[in-house]
Amino acid sequence: MAVDLTVAYVWSLVSGLAVYVFYGFALMGIFRKAGLKAWPAWVPLFNTWRVLQLGGQKGWWVLIGLIPVVGTLLYLVFLIMAGLKIQEAFGKPGVFFLLAILLTPVWYGILAWDSSVWQPKHTPIVPASGYEAASPA
Repeated sequence: MAVDLTVAYVWSLVSGLAVYVFYGFALMGIFRKAGLKAWPAWVPLFNTWRVLQLGGQKGWWVLIGLIPVVGTLLYLVFLIMAGLKIQEAFGKPGVFFLLAILLTPVWYGILAWDSSVWQPKHTPIVPASGYEAASPA
């Protein structure tokens, strides 16, 4: 019995770490394509804060999501709105968001590593300190 639990804990730890690393690299790709600093992709909660800002939403909605039920639902609504604006800024059609709902890792991967270019029609709410400095010519 104890061995079974140990295997389950190790499997849970390894699979959770793999998911974290995948999303970290995917968010780094999205942030870089949008001209943002990449390091926030690795900071839990702050990475979602930055995603919300990139999608034109207030980042603090991530904190509202910590409130059970109503806060979580509000947070999800604003996260979906941000996701739609982000994919639109990468030139993806609205129906592409079905991929975010059904196969979220694939949605993140396509946005991060395809050849699309960041051209937002909305105004991201990222502070100036969140952008990469322009490289000297």
